[in-house]
Amino acid sequence: MANKGNYDMLITKLDQFIRKYYINKLIRGSLYTLGLVLALFLLFNILEYNFYFSTGIRKGLFGAFVVTSLGALAIWVITPLTKYFSLGKTISHEQAANIIGNHFGGVEDKLLNVLQLKKQSESASNQALLEASIDQKTESISPVPFKSAIDLSKNRQYLKYALPPMLLFLVIIFAAPSIIKDGTHRLINNNEEFVREAPYKFVFDQ
Repeated sequence: MANKGNYDMLITKLDQFIRKYYINKLIRGSLYTLGLVLALFLLFNILEYNFYFSTGIRKGLFGAFVVTSLGALAIWVITPLTKYFSLGKTISHEQAANIIGNHFGGVEDKLLNVLQLKKQSESASNQALLEASIDQKTESISPVPFKSAIDLSKNRQYLKYALPPMLLFLVIIFAAPSIIKDGTHRLINNNEEFVREAPYKFVFDQ
């Protein structure tokens, strides 16, 4: 009879890898989302601040910003977050084995073989022989740290998408806050008409 503890431990390690896989996607997606949302926010505010668009164009800009932001949030943040908690369909143990195999040479075939043998053993007549083979193969790959196949620190390379708009936002906030304040006010209140202030004022003598 196979040592169920070895196989259960293998499945636990695969599940932990899958969760880390989605944490990695969540971090990367958060950086993408932050960069895109801030870039659009700044672009639309700067354009509105300078050009005083009509109500129709401002509604279009505001709608595009909301839809794009919600879409990015749903795809890049909420989706991997829900999959981390195993809500909805996640990658299978076999797919996880493929990813792990790309990092650790020679592991993929053994992992897939263990998973296939386990399925066969559930209905095979030579169940004891198959489970003995499962136990042997499982024990041979048990020292492999599956989770280390994903290096979360590599997400630093995706800071290039979030940092530039974030730094620009901070510069504008301190150097010319009216761009953000006025632009945002007019975009949100897109039903109102706004008239550009005259560059001069008339002063009447009493």
